[in-house]
Amino acid sequence: MNCRMSARKRETGGDARATIEQDGYAGSEATADDELPWAVAPDKVRRQALRHLFIARDIEERIVSVVKSAVRDRHLHAEAQNVIITGETGVGKSEIMKRILAAHPEGRDPDTRCVVRPVLYVDVRNCSTPKAVAQAMLVQLMTLNGEPLVDIDKLVNSVKSLGVPEITRRVKTQMMAQGVVLAMLDEFHNTVSDNGTDRLNRIANWVRDFAKSKSRSAAKPDGELAETIVFVLIGTKKVELIVDPSLNDELASITPYRIKVDRYRYGSDEEKETFRALLADIDDELPFDEHAGLDEPSLAEKLHFATFGLLRQLGIIVVKAADLAIEDGSDRIREHHLHAAVELKRGVLESHLMSAEAEGEERRIVENPFAPPEPVARNKVSGKRGWKP
Repeated sequence: MNCRMSARKRETGGDARATIEQDGYAGSEATADDELPWAVAPDKVRRQALRHLFIARDIEERIVSVVKSAVRDRHLHAEAQNVIITGETGVGKSEIMKRILAAHPEGRDPDTRCVVRPVLYVDVRNCSTPKAVAQAMLVQLMTLNGEPLVDIDKLVNSVKSLGVPEITRRVKTQMMAQGVVLAMLDEFHNTVSDNGTDRLNRIANWVRDFAKSKSRSAAKPDGELAETIVFVLIGTKKVELIVDPSLNDELASITPYRIKVDRYRYGSDEEKETFRALLADIDDELPFDEHAGLDEPSLAEKLHFATFGLLRQLGIIVVKAADLAIEDGSDRIREHHLHAAVELKRGVLESHLMSAEAEGEERRIVENPFAPPEPVARNKVSGKRGWKP
């Protein structure tokens, strides 16, 4: 049985898009012959569909377009034209970056067997200094598809005594050898101190020097093309401080691309329409044969109230509600599933809010706006003893 199923259930006037795709940028069009009812799919397949649930968003298309433009700029400018992507915790920045990474997989050259890695993605949430960031990049360069290429502990110990310039030189040498053209540093706001500018100056100067350093000669005054590597710095609005012209005008001049990823609002009619359209798309892609009506005004308002318009929060609630609906054999998500999902996931939902750059103290507590399940009516037992013959 072909269990690669389409969850497109609305009449959209066009062909359905395949729903379970690894990268999500392109996929074969589903046809009527491919579609089977989700009710006949094993629960494991339906939960796998939930895990890979993907909804195309305009902001992702814009980010992908900007990143491609920055990479093309390598052929137009002597220095890399870098990118900054900012937004609150939970708006979906990291997921977009991971999808860009998935669209450009690493591997080995079939002829030379050398590592080829067009995109380097490093999570620097535990890095607060240029040295720590450089070490994290070097470690990532010494892995391939999650498997270490060397003894990582020995590698880390071998560079502990080295200075930042030497570690950075080794990182850039490896990046050039592996064909890296794009370096995405996620959670980069962790390198920015809340007090003082010393650390901020150090990290800004390090990024600037890394981006501008080249082996120049009379024959090649702009250096080699392979040395021009685009940086994408991702994080909260603190990252914007890195490219403050008053702090480091040189870095600001080579970071022309700046994108902000917002959470979904629910104030104006246009904002409500946008959020409801997102919910309708999510509803279409859920592994059920019936729509849950997530985009209906009353339910949409409750979903926004519970999630504050943060995509990660929305995903946590909807995916768990879908899991509960699959478990009890429902043909769709119902409101009591959403209620149960909030209660079950309250801890992680509130912990995410605590780590976010709050827009108000009301974001510290998640309230449950969804109706609980109806109580089951039972005949009340009086407790009076009956007759014994």
